[in-house]
Amino acid sequence: MDSTKAITSKEMMEIEQRAHEMGVTRLLMMENAGAGIAYNIVRVYDEQGRSIKGCKVVVICGLGNNGGDAMVSARHLAYHGADVTVILLGSMDSIKTEEARSNYNILARMRSSIKLIEIKKHLDDDIKSIINSADLIVDGIFGTGIRGDIKDPYASAIDAINSSRAYKVAVDIPSGLDPDTGYAYEKCVKADLTITFHRLKNGLLIDNGKTSGNVIVWNIGIPPEAEQ
Repeated sequence: MDSTKAITSKEMMEIEQRAHEMGVTRLLMMENAGAGIAYNIVRVYDEQGRSIKGCKVVVICGLGNNGGDAMVSARHLAYHGADVTVILLGSMDSIKTEEARSNYNILARMRSSIKLIEIKKHLDDDIKSIINSADLIVDGIFGTGIRGDIKDPYASAIDAINSSRAYKVAVDIPSGLDPDTGYAYEKCVKADLTITFHRLKNGLLIDNGKTSGNVIVWNIGIPPEAEQ
């Protein structure tokens, strides 16, 4: 990992804002991020001599843009023939951003290829069983948006993810890992692979793979000028 390219979550937000003002909208960045997640998952599977087709994929989404990125990845993984279940940790009405809401609405129209579940309060045994039996889990709960202690249903979801033998892919940063300090909360996803966007986050550099696993930095179309 190249420490000279690591940035804070605040710096990333400012870069995204400038990119958005240049016309690379947040919706476009979300599409590029989600497509990149799916591309790298398919590539990793290919390198292992496996096919994503028919694999049980569980995509666990929070209510912010990290969840939105994961929702996009679900659509692309369904295109590749994966058996996709999307679990939203909250209600559709509680989704925080227009971009994530737009992508949720797309998934809601894909009932023949994606199973969509909303968790209002707690994970019941049926949901835990779905997570436990997954071949691959995409963690899109928090990303860089983590603030304070982690409570249910997020805490239970993280426990269920870590209890599963599935291959675990974190979106941008493992949920429960502070993106700036690298501090791992008591509830923190232990990922096999983290796909982070545009530039490495300081927390990933400090973590050095302990909770993030292998790290890929993925281009989401942000112009160099947005760095300035």
